[in-house]
Amino acid sequence: MVENSRGKIYLVDEDNSFCQVAAFCLEQEGWQVKSFAAQDSPQSYLNDHPKLWILDADSTIGFDMLRCVKKHTPNVPVLLTADRENLIDRALGLELGCQDMVLKPFSPREMVLRVKRILTNEPERDLLRSEDSLQDYVIHWQERVVLDGDQPVPLTSKEFLLLEYLYRYRGAALSREQILEQVWGEGYYGSERVVDDLVRRMRRKLGRLRVETLYGFGYRLSM
Repeated sequence: MVENSRGKIYLVDEDNSFCQVAAFCLEQEGWQVKSFAAQDSPQSYLNDHPKLWILDADSTIGFDMLRCVKKHTPNVPVLLTADRENLIDRALGLELGCQDMVLKPFSPREMVLRVKRILTNEPERDLLRSEDSLQDYVIHWQERVVLDGDQPVPLTSKEFLLLEYLYRYRGAALSREQILEQVWGEGYYGSERVVDDLVRRMRRKLGRLRVETLYGFGYRLSM
């Protein structure tokens, strides 16, 4: 039992190693975590009303559980995880009401940050309306969807985090270090060159987005 618990998080995933690591990281932040496999019948625990369900979108039970959660306890948020990028699964998950979808492998720090985003009322989020126009694109923040005309642009979770950060501080010069901390988290100790790679991938998908390179420093989203 965790003292001063923030509440319960229920995790449904067949990967025991993933469950152990995720549970440890979330418990360090004060949540109580209960893990389930398919044979544990997690549907019977819906009335516990946990703070959050984390469901594996690659398993047979993942989307079934998402439907059950949203039917019986629609106010309980859901975070989906997946081993691969699948636009159909992403679109279906958002359509069924999940709050976020993240691809494995991801760092424990990223999981904690995403859970906090869902469960914590952050004043900064008020800066983003449900929908915004950005140059030639339309961003639906809650659904985490970017439209080019009427066509969705398939951004990964990190590409969307980068776009959100650039939008929030549009017109400001953002260093690679700032972007690294925001998108990868404070515990990431890899090279800052991953920022350049991420910007490059996002530019390929959003070809008309005007992101200025500040050589030797970072990037700036044009107003």
